[in-house]
Amino acid sequence: MSLPNPELFIQIGNQSRDIFFVFDYNHNVFSYIGPAFESIFEISIDKVKENSLCLFNLVHEEDKDHVLDCFNECVEDRISHKYEFRIVCNNDLEKYIRVTTYPLFSNDQLLQISGIAEDVSVAKHNNFHIEKINARKNTALEIVSHDLKEPLAMISLAVSDLLQNSMLSGQTRVLKSLTFIKEMCERNVLLIRNLINHEFLKSSEVEIRKERSDLVHDIRDVIGFYQHAELNLFRNFEFISSDEQLYAMIDSMKFMQVINNLISNSIKFTEVNGTIKVSIRDKGSVVLISVSDNGIGIPAHLQPYLFERFSIAMREGLHGEDSWGLGMAIIKTIVELHEGKIWFDSIEHVGSTFYIEIPK
Repeated sequence: MSLPNPELFIQIGNQSRDIFFVFDYNHNVFSYIGPAFESIFEISIDKVKENSLCLFNLVHEEDKDHVLDCFNECVEDRISHKYEFRIVCNNDLEKYIRVTTYPLFSNDQLLQISGIAEDVSVAKHNNFHIEKINARKNTALEIVSHDLKEPLAMISLAVSDLLQNSMLSGQTRVLKSLTFIKEMCERNVLLIRNLINHEFLKSSEVEIRKERSDLVHDIRDVIGFYQHAELNLFRNFEFISSDEQLYAMIDSMKFMQVINNLISNSIKFTEVNGTIKVSIRDKGSVVLISVSDNGIGIPAHLQPYLFERFSIAMREGLHGEDSWGLGMAIIKTIVELHEGKIWFDSIEHVGSTFYIEIPK
């Protein structure tokens, strides 16, 4: 058995900027590789046809096991798959390659693997920058919210005291100005909080788009932003990882919003000079992430309702931070869309730890 209408496949492959290929599984050789291959992989087609294993030498060291797993899956399954991995070309140039495979069987025997490989480096790097900017934006919003909340609340409190002062009785113009200041303080605090809640609510409405991402790098980037703001937030932030790198299939933008929201909740319910710790651990086929604090904890009677929408477990933060009662429900939804699970341990007046487990 061979490709149906192979001439058409080759004709398209010869004109494409992507790499069309046909791999003869039984003889372990490429029977066809499109000319785009040489400009993307920066080695000759003849060299690969002579020794197909030389391609493996181009794979990034951190992705070699991943590529082997992908190849084994492709051989064992009877369906098309899409894979992404990195290669290192001349001058140590790193490229991201996306491969779509189509296994061809005859009498339950795999004969060929045809497919298309494309260089997605530009799109990948753009996504990295967008995700990093988005994660930092969410973190910055939380920090700015906290930075503005307390001074605005103090101004509002001082103005309230002045409004009750009998010495200003009858001074209509002054009282109007003070009332205006008080209302503006309250309005701006609510505006900031609503903006953050709106951003998080919208994230759950967008379809999950999972890609292979380094969780350690992404979470370290988020927690690092909080660590830089420790003096302003009056909390201590720690990050612990069992490995320098841990890869998993996630929608990085949404998953980092989950981490951000858990940290934000810890800030709300942890006293000044308290500690918030984020850790990540490799557990074989899954990754375990935890966000813990030594705050006021969650009362036992509220714990069963924590992940419900508009839950009775919603509470104001220690400094009056409001809650819509939607955050934890959305967190749970996003985690489950990643085929993971979330749970927590909490003791009132001792602290809380939230655990997230997702498959690698």
